Amino acid sequence: MAPRFCGALVVGGALAASPIWAQDDPLADIVSREGLEGFVTVDRLPVPEMAYVAAGREIWAGTCENCHGGEKLSGAPKITSTKKWDKRTAKGIDTLASHAINGWFGPTYAEMPARGGNDELSDEQVTQAVSFMVWASGGRETVEAWLETNGLQ
Repeated sequence: MAPRFCGALVVGGALAASPIWAQDDPLADIVSREGLEGFVTVDRLPVPEMAYVAAGREIWAGTCENCHGGEKLSGAPKITSTKKWDKRTAKGIDTLASHAINGWFGPTYAEMPARGGNDELSDEQVTQAVSFMVWASGGRETVEAWLETNGLQ
């Protein structure tokens, strides 16, 4: 399998791409600037190796997929799209989880309903789903650092 190139490495004062082998990175074929083509369903997404985030995948499938599988109808940021998630990911898991738990209106007045409209979800379940969305949208390092900081790894 051919290497994928992601990130940068400075070599002798020049910028060089650093290889990431697709078989070692379950996200290599799904995360991109625009994200996966078409509506994204859970069966198109890999299972994270981290149990906390993997639990979020199941919650995402049951509650979040309807809006975050494709942003055209709902205005929700599409999972797997770094273009839609980079600025959000930079805010951190705690901020994103708070928005998802309590509800939030975005700058374009798109609404994130509290708990994705599912009042049955606990704060932890919502945070798990958020961690999965960030992970599957190019924020793997952010999620890993947050898990470690919170003793969840």
